[in-house]
Amino acid sequence: MCGILGIVAQPGEQVDIDRSALTAMRDEMLSRGPDGAGIFENRNLAFAHRRLAIRDLTGGHQPWVSDDGNCVLVYNGEIYNDDALRDELSAAGHRFKSRCDTEVVMEAYRRWGIECVQHLRGMFALGIYDFQTDRLFLARDRFGIKPLYFSMLGRDLVFASSVSAILRHPRVSPMPNLKVASHYLTTFRVTLGRETMYDGIQQLQPAEYLIAEAGRKEIVRYWQPPQKSQDPIDYESAAAELDSTLQESVRCHLASDVPVGAFVSGGVDSNTILSMMQTSQTSGLKAFCGGGDEASPDFTYARRCASHFDCDYDEVHVDAGDYLESWQHLVAQQRLPLSTPTDVIINRLAERMKQHVGVALGGEGADELLCGYAVQHWSGRDFTAGQSLQAGSYKGTPLEADQCRESLMQQYGRLQFGSEGDHYLALNSLIPTTVKPQLLQPWAWKLAEDDHCMRGHYDQMFGDRDGEHSHRKQAAVIHQVNLEALLSRLDRSTMAAGLEARVPYADHVLVDKMFRLPMRYKIDVAEHERAPHLSSASLQQRGSLRSKRLLRTIAQRRLPTELASRKKASFPTPVANWFAGAWQPWVQQKLMTSPFARNLFQAEPLAELASNPAAAGMWLWPIVNLSVWGDQEFAAA
Repeated sequence: MCGILGIVAQPGEQVDIDRSALTAMRDEMLSRGPDGAGIFENRNLAFAHRRLAIRDLTGGHQPWVSDDGNCVLVYNGEIYNDDALRDELSAAGHRFKSRCDTEVVMEAYRRWGIECVQHLRGMFALGIYDFQTDRLFLARDRFGIKPLYFSMLGRDLVFASSVSAILRHPRVSPMPNLKVASHYLTTFRVTLGRETMYDGIQQLQPAEYLIAEAGRKEIVRYWQPPQKSQDPIDYESAAAELDSTLQESVRCHLASDVPVGAFVSGGVDSNTILSMMQTSQTSGLKAFCGGGDEASPDFTYARRCASHFDCDYDEVHVDAGDYLESWQHLVAQQRLPLSTPTDVIINRLAERMKQHVGVALGGEGADELLCGYAVQHWSGRDFTAGQSLQAGSYKGTPLEADQCRESLMQQYGRLQFGSEGDHYLALNSLIPTTVKPQLLQPWAWKLAEDDHCMRGHYDQMFGDRDGEHSHRKQAAVIHQVNLEALLSRLDRSTMAAGLEARVPYADHVLVDKMFRLPMRYKIDVAEHERAPHLSSASLQQRGSLRSKRLLRTIAQRRLPTELASRKKASFPTPVANWFAGAWQPWVQQKLMTSPFARNLFQAEPLAELASNPAAAGMWLWPIVNLSVWGDQEFAAA
């Protein structure tokens, strides 16, 4: 894992930055790469790199220049099919001089050009400049595990692993992007498609590459999960395939020249990963758990799992005061609002883990891949049912139609949605669009474009999956949207501590296989056949939607029963309680004195939120985050 940076001018021009400013931009990413640094300048470009040494500790220094001097590379990530590619490229005539995967990435590009991304299995963000064609090539891995931001500064293109590095450029004057800020209020997500919290700074989305040459710039999506299910194999064969493919993914993810540990939460996702780590690594397992509530059952289950697999085990408890201090520090370091309350816990846990290991495997991605959000994953049928009720085409008895109508109204407060994207946002919104005209100042709501950009973004994602059944569309969008946000958060929180986090569930070989399986293999919905008139939430309340069916099947064969059958639980971070308790004086002072908040939000609703944090609940999380971030970034401007 590393921090990468590049500034590329047009051919024949000079990069408009001096060495000291370039070094300052690079070293803004010191935590991402504490083990080494490098700079390459030639003609119209400047590349820089901060290294976190994980494999081939003495080699692999970057920027990496090809043997013939025609290409230069900066790269952040891990390639898990490194050995297979090395063999293939060696057979084609390349003589490797290192054991690092950086050289493999370079030679893959030299052999296959931009199609090299199709050959890479792993997590990566990379930039390659080809002097023969005067072409810049940027690429991000299929799931967005590694970040890649870019900006146009006049005729120069700047890219980096962090927003903060780009913001250190002498010609960048930060301005908030209120379309994304409004999206953040609704979803906790700090990006909206390619847009970020800053005007003029964008990100490559997962599975995208960018080509810049001859004065033009093109962005291409090079991969997406399969759209159609295959002729289904039987359930037992599917479970065996999940077990073997996930085990193979875990084995690949263990490749390292530094010690490897595991995040455990006591849940089935991370516990299954730990069981597979034991299969591949018979001794010396290290497991770590963190939380903000010492009474959380997560700690109890994590201890039991660690004991079962004979792990060295440690845990981190973060109280309200420590959390508040770390929260403000992380916002300042990342120059972004925090995504979710778990960001701080992950960061504090990563700091502890870094004292013992250099790499950590986690269970992120299991919910998105194997349908852990039962209501959300099944809710595509709610949209279809509402549409048919409104059109008078509902297939059921009059009594069932009435029950369906009542069930949907109870869950959503309405039957019909303007689009599948509208329905998705109704189910996944914290602060809905309907209240924002009363919350935001009129000028801010106007600059947020009344959330048209946000709604259009989600409509487009559903449109890209036209022809699929509603619940498969829903699963694909959840995988695309939730997973990127989850993995970006994990990257920021762990790399702030210099720890490399790896996610075996976010492996495209595994995803390709699992997306081709029927939904009934992932969610147990037998009751739905007897109650098709009930909404997804009603079914879950009856215990009729059981999530991650396949994963639980293999977990029952690997874990003690109490661990394999544990119900899904949220991460133990009692932020809502702290807002109403230990943090209440600070929250009230922050909201009433924050220059950014008073400029962005209307005075009356802001005062109401500040006066009663207990009633405001989690609405305070994005509002206070925006206030902390905005005061740090813009209040002095």
